Formats: sequence, structure tokens, C-alpha cells
Amino acid sequence: MIHIAVCDDDLPTTDLVERLILGTQNNFSEKIDISIFYSGESFSKAIQRSCPFDIILMDIEMEGMDGIKAGYVLRANDENDIVQLIYISSHEEYHLQLFDVQPSGFIKKPIEPQIFKHKLISTIQKVIRKRQQGKKNFLPVHQKGKEVLTPFRDIVYLESNIRRVFLYTKNEKIEYYSTLNEEEQKLPVSVFIRIHQSYIVNFYFIKEISYKKVVLVTGKELPISEKKSVSVRKNYLKFRGNLVG
Repeated sequence: MIHIAVCDDDLPTTDLVERLILGTQNNFSEKIDISIFYSGESFSKAIQRSCPFDIILMDIEMEGMDGIKAGYVLRANDENDIVQLIYISSHEEYHLQLFDVQPSGFIKKPIEPQIFKHKLISTIQKVIRKRQQGKKNFLPVHQKGKEVLTPFRDIVYLESNIRRVFLYTKNEKIEYYSTLNEEEQKLPVSVFIRIHQSYIVNFYFIKEISYKKVVLVTGKELPISEKKSVSVRKNYLKFRGNLVG
């Protein structure tokens, strides 16, 4: 899902922007979710609680907290400036003041629909590309409505119990709703192997292996199912061979 925030104190503008955003939905398979804010203060409060937005369309001149100050609040709560911030204004003389908040675009009022759509579509495409690049070496885990990316290198093993998965990293245990079959499809076979109906293990954390079990570097022992015994040992030996040469 693409999460877009619109912040403008002018109701006709927010209505127009919302319609134009919805008009781009057919260009993408991911659903677009829109949140509307009518003041810099209400936007800033939402950002300070969490920062769930991919793209923010922000007016500059608003009563109370203006869009520039709201942009500073955003960047103070936004890790690595990953949110795409686009300013919308009838004034272009703010460019120097906007430098520190690193906007990714500027749309002039009155809004020209075709220019707006072109800018928004290219920005959404950029967000999707960044997501795909960022997820290359991570397992996406969905918890409480948020997506958390866990590096493959940190995952020791995964365990399942009905519709729950328990992911064990070097430092923590993460519990979420999924199945091991679903998670297996997201993991690289060069690093992870299914040893049992209930377990997937990271090759790098295997200390010992026999026909019946694996012993992890943590000391944890996990069973190998009888039908997977030969293939697990074969693939582990192949993995070790690749490390050597």
C-alpha cells in the first residue's frame, strides 16, 4: 500500500488533490491510502506519533504552523529522509528556505491536473523502486499494521505454530501472523533451509548436523524430519563447500 498525506488548510485544494491522487490509482497494483490534514499542527502531531507516510503533499502558507516548520518536524521524525516531500504553493521564492527539509518536488498553484499527475506518478514509482531495492536482503514482517524489515543475516531460525510464526534473531524473538510456507517463499534458498514442517534454519548459524537434528551456534537443538534428512545434509554440505571454494 502507498500511504499519502495531504496537508493544506484550503478545503477546495485538498478536495482537488484527493481526486487527482485517486485518479492515478489505475496506474498501480498497490492500493493508495490518503490522509488529509488541515493544519501544520495536526500533521505534526500525527508525525510525532508515527511516520507511516510514503509521500507528503504539503502547502507552504498555512495559518499557525506553516509547511516549512511542519517539514522540519517531519525530518526530525523521519529516518534517513526516506519520505518523499512535495510542496504545493503559489509562491516559488521559498526554494532557499526549503533546502534543509530536502523536498523531492514542488508543484505550483493553481494546480495543473496533468502536471500534478505526472509528478505524483513518477514519485510513486520512485517509492516502489526504493522499496524493492531496500527489501532485497530483508524479510518483511508485518506487525500491528506496520512492516518491519529484518536483515536475512540476523535471522537464526523460524518456527511455526498453526498461523503464528516465531522469528528468532541474534538478539530477539519476533512473533507475527503468517505460515512457514509463506515465509519460506520470501527467503533465499542459498542461505535458508526447511528442516522440518515447523522449522526453517539459517545455514550460517548451524554448528553441527546429524540425520536427526541440527545444533545451532546458540546451543539450540532443532529436529530434522525423517523425509528431509538426506536433502538437508546434502544441501548443508553444498553450502559449506561453496564457502570454502
